[in-house]
Amino acid sequence: MPMRSRCQGFTLIELVVLIVVLGLALTGVTLVINHVVQKSPEALVQTRAMDLAQSYLEEILQKRFDENTGQGGIPRCDSTDTNALACSNTLGPDSESRNQFDDVDDYNGVNDQPPVTATGTVVNNYDGYRVQVSVSYAGTELGYSDNRRAKRITVSVTTPLGNVIPVSAYRVNY
Repeated sequence: MPMRSRCQGFTLIELVVLIVVLGLALTGVTLVINHVVQKSPEALVQTRAMDLAQSYLEEILQKRFDENTGQGGIPRCDSTDTNALACSNTLGPDSESRNQFDDVDDYNGVNDQPPVTATGTVVNNYDGYRVQVSVSYAGTELGYSDNRRAKRITVSVTTPLGNVIPVSAYRVNY
């Protein structure tokens, strides 16, 4: 008798198992892609927030340590120099508008939404961002015995996604 050739192929059960496995694999890949797509704007938003915080810090750190510090930091307030004045006791603006701020603690309490430049111009493309500035004495944080020898400037940027990104710097009465 002639031998019958056996047909090679997949059984119905093998095809069903293959379809189920492929379905599960595609579902997993789709979930990962969906998560990545949802999180992708977050990196851009955080980068923009850091840029905004850096620009505020650069503006603030260009100012004198205190209202009673001389131009260029000499003489420093509270120093033994005969021309030196005592450092001011208040943190916050000295009855001046932002474009007239001349020392770092004038920025204490700044709360800009939308963010603005020193001249009051709204910063373009930062709708939904909020910038808050706090200034506090922090000499002991840096190892000084007198807490008034340094100030910590914290710029907190709230993103449109609701994340708060704080950035701090110190200004020392040198």
